[in-house]
Amino acid sequence: MSLKNFHTNELLVAHLKKGNQKAFKTLFDEYWEAMFCKANSILRNRDVAQDIVQEIWINLWNQRENLEVSNFEAYIFRSVSYGCYKYLRDIKLEATQLIIDKALKELSPRCRQIYKLSRLEDVTNKEIALRLGISKRSVENQVSIALKVIRHHLGYLQTFIFFYLLFFR
Repeated sequence: MSLKNFHTNELLVAHLKKGNQKAFKTLFDEYWEAMFCKANSILRNRDVAQDIVQEIWINLWNQRENLEVSNFEAYIFRSVSYGCYKYLRDIKLEATQLIIDKALKELSPRCRQIYKLSRLEDVTNKEIALRLGISKRSVENQVSIALKVIRHHLGYLQTFIFFYLLFFR
């Protein structure tokens, strides 16, 4: 970025903060395509890349009065990276939850019940044993079985991520 662009961007950002739509459009026209290319290179999904870049511009406009940046170009591209990695993190979390749900469906009803009490409701093993009329050791065994099944299923997710990164990055 040249010094001229830096000063131009500084001036445009100052006008943007005051609600100047022409300044916003000028910045948008200057950076949208490069932002999209960066997002698309990270995600390899044009629709999601467009959505992320669009969301950045919407947030920029909505938060314009509070905007404090010393280097607009760096700020905007950092926002793209953050938006993409947040999207990927959310996808991984959703996939992980789906896999855990699938694994839990494979457990016996009793094992699933014990796992949910232990891990989702934070009930102690001793309390679970008392509630269900079984030994504490039985509770520990059932939780161990549930965790083993979940870990086995999550291994598929790790394999999928490995191959995705290997072939699609």
